[in-house]
Formats: sequence, structure tokens, C-alpha cells
Amino acid sequence: MVSFDGGTRLRQGLLRPDRYRELEALPADQPRIVKGGGYSYAAAGFGGGGLVQDARAFNRILAFDPESGLLECEAGTQLGKIFELAAPLGWFLPVQPGYPRITVGGCIAADVHGKNQFRDGTFRRVVRSVRLYHPRHGTILLGCGDPDGAFELTCGGLGLTGHILSARLQLARLAGSRVRVARRRIDRFEDTLPMLLEHAGQADLLYTWHTFTARGEGFGRGFLYDGRFIPDSRRDDSSPPSVVSIDARTRRRLGLQLLNRATTGIFNGAYEVWQAARPQEHETDLFSFLFPVARKVLYFALFGRRGFHEYQMIVRGDTFGDLARALKAYLARHRIPVTLASCKLFAGSTRYVRFDGAGLCLALDFPRGEPGTRFAAFLDGLMCELRGIPNIVKDSRLPREVVAACYPDYAAFREALRVYDPARIYRSEVSERLDL
Repeated sequence: MVSFDGGTRLRQGLLRPDRYRELEALPADQPRIVKGGGYSYAAAGFGGGGLVQDARAFNRILAFDPESGLLECEAGTQLGKIFELAAPLGWFLPVQPGYPRITVGGCIAADVHGKNQFRDGTFRRVVRSVRLYHPRHGTILLGCGDPDGAFELTCGGLGLTGHILSARLQLARLAGSRVRVARRRIDRFEDTLPMLLEHAGQADLLYTWHTFTARGEGFGRGFLYDGRFIPDSRRDDSSPPSVVSIDARTRRRLGLQLLNRATTGIFNGAYEVWQAARPQEHETDLFSFLFPVARKVLYFALFGRRGFHEYQMIVRGDTFGDLARALKAYLARHRIPVTLASCKLFAGSTRYVRFDGAGLCLALDFPRGEPGTRFAAFLDGLMCELRGIPNIVKDSRLPREVVAACYPDYAAFREALRVYDPARIYRSEVSERLDL
């Protein structure tokens, strides 16, 4: 806890408040940003020359109606905690990312997408109201019925409108507590979009996996995964949900970059062979279905201390062919070790700096280093050329010029923030880099 007396001001530092009065104890003009779980790939929860307020102590579920599925919780509540309460009662969050320690406040600030954005939209679709604190405005209640107000600025607003205190969320009924996943072969990357369109309307989960180390006609071949709830299936409580994390000692032992140009083709080839040898359909438990990353975090440690880039983008359907040809040509020349390539289908519209739109969403992982930096810059140019949208919260080096060129409402968001908060009290490395 930090106490302040008249005029006291801190330049930088980390605070871990656990009382609401501690939020109000800061001087009104003290620059700050709120940190949730800390799982954004960009520096959305720190930097900016001010204080960082860790929100994880505010993690209570305040109310839940098992008849309507309406849940109210503090913003530091983790997705896994909601799952543990709601799933046994037949409810779940239909829009959520794949790791259970991500917080609700982070989901709102990034307006995240889930397993089938084409059908379910982004996180703001499940948000009914938000309670927000800002020293200029006090504690205010924001409702989803105001299309031009602070609610729109806050959902997908990167935490720049204030400290999200709590939210009311509308959960969805579970059709079943187990899931049947069907795997279908994709012979080449160009076939991805029509296959996604064929299955998106009926699937509960839909994504693809591709190997970008394959060359020639087989470039980008892979699999489509179509997951659907098994009606009236019951949850198996014999094996409780578990989450794997990588501690500092493990990261030190895996300090070498084990996913690199020499090994990526081997990893991708082995995964492709393993998947092809499995039955085309299999059942999985609900936790693994909703949180596929929970037990796979070792993947991130394999990049070593240097880490990795993730570049996630949305391109319109009519430009997908251009994207596929450009990627194939670049990777044939430069042999960047793309360790993960995965697609989802999107149906939406972009506003402010929210990662949303209509088309195909592609995520690419590749090791950090000079070749990776050049590849990311190539993708920047490709997004500007194809009028695509790069994901701000997935990219810690995305330049302001690219965001301004790719997000039609970049200037409108920037101006709206200045009207709402002329002093720009809430700021981060992201907002400083993007001049928001």
C-alpha cells in the first residue's frame, strides 16, 4: 500500500492495491495504467512513464443468477474462476481467449475474440455494463446502450479510459459438457477461406493449423478443426482442470532458442504426421476445449530468452488470395521459421482501434531476431497495401504509422480520448508508441 499526502507524486513504480480507497488516494494528475493478468504480447499494462496498478487483488465474483446466466465480477477475476463457478451450473462465456488466468478487465480492454468470432463476435458482445474509475470522472457506470459514449471507448480501448472495477457479463447456456472435434485436411493454404466459410455457421470452435515450412504447391497445407458440443453430455470431474506455467528456473534452463530455422520444419513435420495418424474425430473435456493453451505453455519457453513475434491480422475475403501469394513468395526467398500459422473466420466491423472486421484472421509466430524483424516489417507493408488490420495487443513493435494507416478510426479514437481525458492520465508503452 502507498499513502500520499498533499502534493506527493510518484514518477514510476508498481502498486498492488487491494482496497478501492487506495485507487482514489493517488493524486488526480498522477499518470498511471492498470495491469491485469499481464498476458498481452504488447506492453499494454506497463510503461508510459507512470505508475502501474496491479488489479489482480480485485478478483471477486459479486453475483451470479443461474436462471438468466447474468454474472457480475470484479475486473481482476480470472476466466478460469468463472468457468469453475458457471460450468457445473450449465453456463459458460462464449467469447474468451484460450488461457484461464487472463482477467475479465483485460478481455474488455482488448475486446478479445474467442473460438468462433464469425458466430459469437468479440468480448464486448457479452458485456452488459462496466463500472469504471477515472479521477476526472469519479466512479461511473457504463452501459452497452450508448453507441457513442465511454463504453465504446473502453471496450477495446487498451485500458486508456480508466480503471475497470467490475463488469456484468451475459453467459451462454452450455449445450453439453464434452466436445467432439473433427479434423479435416487442407491441401494448400489457398483452400483455407472456403473451408472456413463452409463450417463456420455450425461449429462452436473453428480454427486451422498450417505448416509454412512446406514449399511449392503444398505451401500452407494443414488441418481444419471443427469443434461442437455433444448435446446433454456430462462433465467428467475425475480429472480436475489444471494449468501449466513455466517458472523462471525452467526458462533459464531453456535459455537457448530451440525453435529456430533448423528445427521448425522438424517440429511442424512431426506435428503433421502425428495429427494425420490420429482418428479424424475425437472427444475432449470442456476445460481443454475452452482453454487450449492451459497445458501447452512449454511452447513459449522453446523460443528461449529472445522470445518470439506474433503477428495477427485480418484481411478481407477478396484480398485473401493476394495475401497467400505474397506470403508464399516471401517465405520461399527468406525461409523465416514460422512456428505457428493459424486462421479463424471473422464477421464484424472495425471501430476505433478494436481488432475486428470481416474476413480471415491469420496469426503467425516466428522467433525474435533480425530476420523476424524484417518479416514483421514486410507484413506491415502488406497490411497497408491490402487494407488489412494488424492486432495491436499481439505486437510489441507495431509502428504508429501502420496503425494510423490500417485502422480507419485511429484519428477518431485519439480525438475521443482527448475529449474524455484531456490530460491523458491513463497511458502505457502502447499509447506512447502509438501516440494515442
